[in-house]
Amino acid sequence: MGKKSLDDDDVSIWKKVTETVNPILRRRFGKAEFEATEILEPKTKLSPKKKTAQNATPAEQKSAVPEQKFSSSKKNQALTPANLDQTGFGGISRAGARAIKSGQSGYTRRIDLHGLSREQAQIKLRQFLQSSSQMGHRHVLVITGKGMAGKGVIRTYFPVWLNEPPLANLVIAYCQAQPKDGGGGAWYVNLRT
Repeated sequence: MGKKSLDDDDVSIWKKVTETVNPILRRRFGKAEFEATEILEPKTKLSPKKKTAQNATPAEQKSAVPEQKFSSSKKNQALTPANLDQTGFGGISRAGARAIKSGQSGYTRRIDLHGLSREQAQIKLRQFLQSSSQMGHRHVLVITGKGMAGKGVIRTYFPVWLNEPPLANLVIAYCQAQPKDGGGGAWYVNLRT
């Protein structure tokens, strides 16, 4: 069977399909690897019948690739990350939130902000989270330190920085790390990739 070249309709449909797919990420837990398939957003489905634009009715053309509908208030609403220690699930599944809070999501990258000034820490954090997101890291660990009596400057400003642009658009959720990963002086951060 020979290869068939794609017509404009096939290319258009394929483009819309690929825009609705999240990549499967590999994560490490000890020595074993597995593929995580957590889905954060609803996916659209293609019609099982393929029709070309020439012989499809307008209604069929529209139903072939349904558009995701968002209210105008959702489009204009700024993204803000959820503090899983204080709020619900922040737009992720209950199981996903539980995995993050328990430290089972397996961070793949970390940064230690100890010893930096507030300004240096903010710049380093921004660079770290942006590069982590671009490289496809979904779960990272940020070590801020506790400071004196748990009121360290970096620890105090950390949630503020996450809720400001551009980080507010990168971070889905965050929470305090488990004791094995730094406890009150460290944070798990869940990123958009």
